[in-house]
Amino acid sequence: MSLPIIDTHLHFFDLAQGQYSWLKHNPPAWPNLAQIRQNHHLASIPAHDRFTLAGLVHIEAGFDNQHPINELHWLAQTLTGFPFKAVGYAPIDAPPKQFSAAITRLMTPTLVAVRDITEGADSRRLHTPWLQENLIYLASLGLHFEAQLAFSQCDTIELLLTLAQRHPRLKIVFNHAGFIEQTQPCTAVLQRISTLKNVMIKCSGHEMLQSPMALDKWLGHLIDHAGEDSLMLGSNYPVSLMQKHYWQVWQDYFNVIGLSSTWHKLSRENASKCYHLRTDLD
Repeated sequence: MSLPIIDTHLHFFDLAQGQYSWLKHNPPAWPNLAQIRQNHHLASIPAHDRFTLAGLVHIEAGFDNQHPINELHWLAQTLTGFPFKAVGYAPIDAPPKQFSAAITRLMTPTLVAVRDITEGADSRRLHTPWLQENLIYLASLGLHFEAQLAFSQCDTIELLLTLAQRHPRLKIVFNHAGFIEQTQPCTAVLQRISTLKNVMIKCSGHEMLQSPMALDKWLGHLIDHAGEDSLMLGSNYPVSLMQKHYWQVWQDYFNVIGLSSTWHKLSRENASKCYHLRTDLD
C-alpha cells in the first residue's frame, strides 16, 4: 500500500523563466551544485512504489523578488490540477503600508504564507518596530509567517515566541527545524514551542547543517521535546540533492519513525491542518 505524503518544504525552478540570481550568478558553495542548478518541476519527481506525493507546499525560491507574484502565477500554470499551497516572498521589515501593499499584490487562491529569510545577521530585520503590526496583518488575512533562522539566535527567537504567545491568531512556522546542531540542540526552545498551538516546526534541511546530529537522533530530539503535534516533514528539494535523491529523504524519515500515528501526523495530517491543504486522497 502506498503511503500518501504532503511535502511541506520544496522548491521548483525554471531557470529560463525565473531570475534566480542567487543560484545563477552567486551560487552557494554546495556539493552537487550542478544537480541543483537546473530546472526542477513536479515531473522531475518520479513515481515511487512506497510513497505517493499527495500534496506539496512550494516555498518561494527567488523566481523574481522584485515582482514575487510572478512566481505564484508560474506555479499556478505548472501545477494546474495538483494540490498545493504557496509560500510567497515579502520583506517582513517593510513599513506597514508598504508591507500590506506587498501582500495585496501577492493574494492568490494558493497563497498561505510569506517567507523572508532572516538567517545570521539578517535576523536584525525582525527587530523592526513594526514586526508585530505586520505579523498581525498577516493573521487578519488568514496567512502566516514562515521564519527561517537558527533557534540559537536567542533574542530574536524569544521575540517571535513572545508575540505568538500574546496573539493566538498569529501563526509562525519555523523552517528547517531552526538549524539545531549537535552542539546547539536548543532543547528549551523546542519545549516552549510544544506549549504553543500556533507555532509549528518543519523537519527539513538536515543536509544544510554544519555539525548535524545523526538523522535518527535529530528526529527523536525534535519529537521528544517539541512534540509530534508541532512537527511536519519536508524534503527541501532540490537542495536536498546535496546528499540524496528525493525519495531517499522520505525513506530515511520512514526508517526512523516507522508506520505509526506519529508518521501519519508528521508526513501528512499536521501539514493538511497547518496549510489548509486538502488532497485528492482526502
